[in-house]
Amino acid sequence: MQGTLKDLTAKVLSHVRECDEISEATLWDHHDGTLVWRAKRFTGTPHFYTVYRWRDYYSYSLLALILLKVEQGGVLELNPAAIDEAKAPGFMVYAGERSLDLDIWQIGGPHRCGYEITKVDDYASRIATALCEDTAALEGKNPGTTNVVLCGGKDSLNLLLLPWKQPLKALSASPNYPLVREFVARNKLPIEVLELGDPFDDQHLRREVLECCARTDLVHWRWGADLVRVARQHDGNVVFWKGQLADLYTTNKWKAFHHPPNLFEEYARKVYKRLPAPFLVRREVGRLLQPRVVQATWSRCAHLQGCHMAFIRALADALVLSAYHGPRMLAVWSSADLGSVAQKDMRHLIGRRLLGREVWYPSENPAPPPSTIRSGLSHPARFLDLVRSEGLPLSGGA
Repeated sequence: MQGTLKDLTAKVLSHVRECDEISEATLWDHHDGTLVWRAKRFTGTPHFYTVYRWRDYYSYSLLALILLKVEQGGVLELNPAAIDEAKAPGFMVYAGERSLDLDIWQIGGPHRCGYEITKVDDYASRIATALCEDTAALEGKNPGTTNVVLCGGKDSLNLLLLPWKQPLKALSASPNYPLVREFVARNKLPIEVLELGDPFDDQHLRREVLECCARTDLVHWRWGADLVRVARQHDGNVVFWKGQLADLYTTNKWKAFHHPPNLFEEYARKVYKRLPAPFLVRREVGRLLQPRVVQATWSRCAHLQGCHMAFIRALADALVLSAYHGPRMLAVWSSADLGSVAQKDMRHLIGRRLLGREVWYPSENPAPPPSTIRSGLSHPARFLDLVRSEGLPLSGGA
């Protein structure tokens, strides 16, 4: 191999950690440059954070495991299903547990689906407490770092209300950037808000294509080059925080959420979402739908949002976390009866508990447009051309 992959292979080989037993927390609670873990046993079941396995090696980076496999005499054994899906019109994300390489698997599964939490106020209090406890525990495991919250909607804005002990900054991109600044000003928060850009950098985009491994349409995975810049400005002593998927559990968005796409189910869910039925009817129907929602958080969200976090982590060489996916938050999500507690947006209740007073929120949350500079970069032909040019041995063709 040569160039980018040669340098990355050297980095992988110099950052392999040997362990008897590891878990999702081993890979995701701390960042010290380790790219691959070798362990006799893996305990637990990841439900959001990315963990790939090849033999007894584990990594959050699919590319790192491919390079390790090749260095040990193997080849990239192309998965026809992954290639075909990535070629299809409208491709967004490949969610197969068997990765682009047939010998490498993404391990995990959906979390438990429970119905114990049925009161909205109790739910809001538990979420606020879990957020504080999970983030405090992770700050303790990552001393000397600066917390950088990537802000857009209410889920991430509420993270600015947490009682952080280490330095905190907010990072936001257009069109949300002025709204985040207004949120900080109106709520009198002593937080610096920085603007995030998405500059064109051909060499960086080449690295993104390689790290992506044709797993998603890169037009949805933005900000990579600028996050690398921010990480380097802090000498890698930074933790990027995101508010992933919280709206799925704290608004009525879950009512229409399902995967894979199904026109009949989509129609039925939209009817349910708008149905002015009595509370007991809405709750019972919700209990029928909730298992499919939880399954979709694994089969879609863990492979899109979760893998994006691993992608940014590999590029920036810095920890990237979701404050809504720690162990205490998992206990809350796994116990929630969404049909009872998430019939409407209740995120302002969480904010009030965190700040101790009413919180002002922007009335809109405009989504950024797809990344035009990444259009077409996710086609498997682009990835395969690059790995061939780097001298990576392939099997299977495409």
